[in-house]
Amino acid sequence: MQKVFLIYNPASGAKKEKRALAIAQVLAVLQGAGVQAEAVATTHAGSATAQTEQAMTSGFDTVLACGGDGTVNEVLNGLVRSGSQAALGVIPLGSGNLLATDLLLPHRPEAAARLLLRYKPRAIRPGMIRYQSKEGPVERYLIVAAGVGSDAELMYRTAVEEKERFGMYAYFLEMIRMAVRRKFSTFNVEWLDAEENFHTERVTLIMGIRAKKFPGVLRGMRLGSELIRNDYRLMLFKTDKVRHFLHYFVSVASGLNWKVPHVDLAFSKRFRCTPLDSEKPESIHCECDGELLGTLPVEVSIEDKTFNLLMPG
Repeated sequence: MQKVFLIYNPASGAKKEKRALAIAQVLAVLQGAGVQAEAVATTHAGSATAQTEQAMTSGFDTVLACGGDGTVNEVLNGLVRSGSQAALGVIPLGSGNLLATDLLLPHRPEAAARLLLRYKPRAIRPGMIRYQSKEGPVERYLIVAAGVGSDAELMYRTAVEEKERFGMYAYFLEMIRMAVRRKFSTFNVEWLDAEENFHTERVTLIMGIRAKKFPGVLRGMRLGSELIRNDYRLMLFKTDKVRHFLHYFVSVASGLNWKVPHVDLAFSKRFRCTPLDSEKPESIHCECDGELLGTLPVEVSIEDKTFNLLMPG
């Protein structure tokens, strides 16, 4: 790590004054270690992708995404699309820090920066999600997770103000509201299992997970997923009953991870979601790395190319 480009989201997680202090602390840690570092703020949603692409033409060997999983995702897309072999590192400053948790990074930015100085780059195959936007089909790289159905609907309905105030717990508040409304749309999903057997189901939620460790109340969750695996751990909810969702949440939050009826797990490198004849495609949303994207049809896969991620040695 010799020349580092820091990109941070001034609207992510902590309040503005704390974010400015955090970036100053990270720069101090890096510069104190003899690293040449430059920090740039994002200007609007999606700007981190273009800013990262531009920075990679200037000879940086490392880019640090300072924010939540959404900021990391934008930086990842800029890094992969630039074709750069620079390493991607994470400074957790967001309301959701799933990747940072998985990488065993502490919440304090300066402590995370010190640890990243000892981390080593490792080649990881990114995920890819293809979905429908208002402008047409879109492709986007991802790292830790993609979801279709009630998971994305949860993000669609969670207000920005609540995320700023309550962090990841804002999603649990909205989950309760959705449970009271009892409305979960059903759609088709097709996937190949680890033995290349074809499956098709009707579900209200599918998630493809690559993280091994989870933050907050989900820290006891054990799925068998891992970033260094070249597949997803699928969670398939074949139910629209609120009690099954709550049952599964208690199962993983307790750390006991018992089997829940109508919730299946599988490993797969690819899955595809399409609407039922009775459902409008635009009514069912998708997300990746904690960011709401578009609607059906959706296809999620693992790419053959790689990027370099700073990980524990």
